[in-house]
Amino acid sequence: MGVEIKESLWRRGKSETKKFYRIKLSKKTNFITFFLGLIFAAIIVFPFACLTFEVVELYWYNQKSMVIFLAVAWGLLMVANGLSNFFTVKLCKIMEKEMNDLQEINEYAILLYQTFNIGFGLFIFAVLLFFGVSAL
Repeated sequence: MGVEIKESLWRRGKSETKKFYRIKLSKKTNFITFFLGLIFAAIIVFPFACLTFEVVELYWYNQKSMVIFLAVAWGLLMVANGLSNFFTVKLCKIMEKEMNDLQEINEYAILLYQTFNIGFGLFIFAVLLFFGVSAL
């Protein structure tokens, strides 16, 4: 009558991220996948960022719009971080098919964990708060 404790996707993402960081990849693969991961994430997030910026331009005179803009910008940067890490792992798995430990990594768990990464979120929040307050 053993009780099975199912690992949450958050904890699995944290352990999968650590596992991915321990894998030794060639510098070429590491650079290419990181750069392409950033580009793919930017392609997805860019239209939403442009739309948000256009809305802020319309309501620039209203201070509440700046708060909403900073909140949306924070959310978009968090999603971009998760997507960038997801695409990096996915591209590494495509480029290095012979690495079994890399193929076992769950990129969706990494996507969830990195999208809601507390450390990155606090850092981005502090940066946006600094620049947002100075813009007001």
